[in-house]
Amino acid sequence: MSTAVLGLQWGDEGKGKITHLLAKDARVIVRFNGGANAGHTVIDRGVKFGTHLIPAGAFYPDTLSILSSGMVIDFAVLCDEWQSLSKHLGWSPQLLIAENAHVVLPYHRLQEDLEGSGKHFGTTRRGIAPCYRDKAAKRGLRAGDLLYPDIALSRLQASVDLLKQAWPSDSDVQQLDAKDLLDDLMKQAGPLLPFVGDATSAMMDAFENEEDILFEGAQGTLLDVDHGSYPFVTSSSTTFAGLSNSIGIPSPDVADRLGVFKAYMTRVGAGPFPTRVDGEVEERLRSVGGEFGVTTGRPRDCGWLDLVALKYAVRLNGCTSLAITKLDVLSGFGDIKVCPAYRLEGEAISQFPLSAEILERCEPEYASISGWDDDISQVRDLSDMPAAVMEYIAFIEREVGVPITLVSVGPEPEATMWRA
Repeated sequence: MSTAVLGLQWGDEGKGKITHLLAKDARVIVRFNGGANAGHTVIDRGVKFGTHLIPAGAFYPDTLSILSSGMVIDFAVLCDEWQSLSKHLGWSPQLLIAENAHVVLPYHRLQEDLEGSGKHFGTTRRGIAPCYRDKAAKRGLRAGDLLYPDIALSRLQASVDLLKQAWPSDSDVQQLDAKDLLDDLMKQAGPLLPFVGDATSAMMDAFENEEDILFEGAQGTLLDVDHGSYPFVTSSSTTFAGLSNSIGIPSPDVADRLGVFKAYMTRVGAGPFPTRVDGEVEERLRSVGGEFGVTTGRPRDCGWLDLVALKYAVRLNGCTSLAITKLDVLSGFGDIKVCPAYRLEGEAISQFPLSAEILERCEPEYASISGWDDDISQVRDLSDMPAAVMEYIAFIEREVGVPITLVSVGPEPEATMWRA
């Protein structure tokens, strides 16, 4: 059976832990979007890893990890992760890098700094948006081009020439040299070039052989370039709708669309956040929940669970099941607030606005749920959960209309419980 793991908030929902858990039972793991701007935290054999590009399947010896064409790949980051993981595991993970996945280059990060887009939109400044822009403008470099250095050099030279025309007074741009860029890139990518190939055919074969495939999403639904809180979004499709195009397979047979969300809400970077809290409550959520970005280390804004946004994300992805994470962080809060509706210019609305400017004007209308004082981080059987915890879960299920089948109360793999 195939499963897609999808983030339902602004990213940072705990997808890394979930994909790591599910990957042990899958034959193929596919990361289908984004680049090194994503960060997945995984605890493997007691060791904490923060991965950015390598799929969770890399932790298992008999699992193929695919980086699909929907991604943009920074080979410096990927090579570091691959070497670090190989050292930890004692063997090299099986990777397949889509030959038509685009490559992030040093001048993409330089462009982000020159344009100020990273600062304005609160991005990770990893060159992601400029790389996707080059892809759309048909002047990008793809992983498969590196197998033919003459082709790669020609593409790089064309891009460098355009950059020098666009930024004639910037010394860093004017010093760019296509041959030097290629030499550096080949040194970084060299160990991984044997893994570059036809990823779509490999996935088609896996489907035809009825192998278990796990699709691993990055970021979250509300950051989707088409369906998120535009313009404060990422540059790729983060939803199930974008999966098909990213992997090159029409209507892939994915039986379970597992949506992952936190028991509360966080956001890192710029953009509106209706249910954000401040003061002592935010500091407590942040410190207890460890709410700091995996990629940048930036503190995340924190707030109560936004059910308007959650219902929108569940519906958009066609979720068949849900996973709730960091439930333990809410212990000891007394009453817990949730937001089933917004108030916009004096009127109650239950639809999630797709314009960041409109979302900024929305005020949360809260409902209160009885909390619990018990420390639930060591609970390993749902029958031992306080009644208030189970009522909180049931309340969310009633609101969104999809069952919560996985409950997480800590970062460790064993701090996970399944519901029938």
